[in-house]
Amino acid sequence: MTKPAAISSETLDLVMREEDFIIYHNGAPLTTPMGAGFAHADARILKHLLVKFTLSGIYNSDGINSAAIFSFVKDRIEKGDDPVSENFDSLCRKDTLIGNRTANQPKPLINVADAIDFFDKNPEVMNLIFWSVSVMSEAYRNFVSLLENGAPPEGGAAILQKQLKKYYDDFSAEKKAAVNLLLANHQNGMMLPLMLVSHVITPSEYANSTLALLLAQANTNEKSRANGAAPYQPLQRIMQLHDEALKTIEFLSFFEKGQNKISVIHELISRGESDSLEFKSTFRWDLYQNKKNPAIEHAALKTMAAFMNSAGGDLLIGVEDNGNIRGIELDQFENTAKFLLHVWTLIKSSMGQQVSPYLKTTLETISRRTVCRVHCLPAPAPVFLRQKGFDERFYIRTGPGTASLEISEALEYIAEHWKR
Repeated sequence: MTKPAAISSETLDLVMREEDFIIYHNGAPLTTPMGAGFAHADARILKHLLVKFTLSGIYNSDGINSAAIFSFVKDRIEKGDDPVSENFDSLCRKDTLIGNRTANQPKPLINVADAIDFFDKNPEVMNLIFWSVSVMSEAYRNFVSLLENGAPPEGGAAILQKQLKKYYDDFSAEKKAAVNLLLANHQNGMMLPLMLVSHVITPSEYANSTLALLLAQANTNEKSRANGAAPYQPLQRIMQLHDEALKTIEFLSFFEKGQNKISVIHELISRGESDSLEFKSTFRWDLYQNKKNPAIEHAALKTMAAFMNSAGGDLLIGVEDNGNIRGIELDQFENTAKFLLHVWTLIKSSMGQQVSPYLKTTLETISRRTVCRVHCLPAPAPVFLRQKGFDERFYIRTGPGTASLEISEALEYIAEHWKR
């Protein structure tokens, strides 16, 4: 058990790197228990974590919360360490719900006779448990019927287990981490966590059914709570289970299809043009003359050269000066592969093969429009632009713009900028 670490919101920061973002704390990258950085390509996820750290003031990697799920992904799932997957057969055999489904004579989840004493002492939770268990049981039957694909429950344990494994294997890393943490912390079997992250049952149905299952199956930890010296408070226990289920679903929602993401390109667009960032609506298409224009290509190429001759920067193609996304579709290439081939052909023919290590192109579709990012590193030697049909020139960045230097200015700049 790792002791929760204190987090100071005043020293939290989100730093953008070349291809992703990372959380800093006290001037250094915040890391998981096994040393992985809190880094992700979607800044929205990390901003969510920053909010949680700020509100709680701690980082608890052993509980059930967004940071714990994120850490489990980094430290375990991404390294091929998945306890649920590794012990899947055993978990299926031990799971009460699966056992009832495949048994010749299924037993009720709650033994009413045995539960009378508990409900006499805690009448406030009786309806909560019975209502949720009935709904959960129906949801479970429907869910499993789909997985079984018509196979009869009798003798169908192997079929159900195989289908469940296939279903679990298709989960995202985040869902797998959530199932692992829910199972480890709540000890309620595999099916309830799996149904929760699949949206088959709600957080409240999960919480109430979990408590019912633990008490009915004489779970050691839950029985010790109920029979301990301190008064057992099942309502508070349900609220805790419900809160942890909600936290799980909230975090997983960031990974659902259709969710808005904040990528590096999103973040660059939001910042606007600067001395290290420039937008171009198109790479070759003249929007005023409605035709290809080599001058448009030249404008993009000289920006790349200027960045490499200065401190580096980013060129976004498919974005207007005001940040409105138009997309490289305006350049009317057959596909994105041919767009990139054309861009790189011009780069190599006008600046030389030797600049290739200092330029990186990436594409991202935003609102059905494709943006091309050209990330330019500072070059170790001067880069001259020699595009066919244009004079050979030497370009640098001057503030938010690009400037061409005369021969004497270029020689002076080169001598100063590339001092040995």
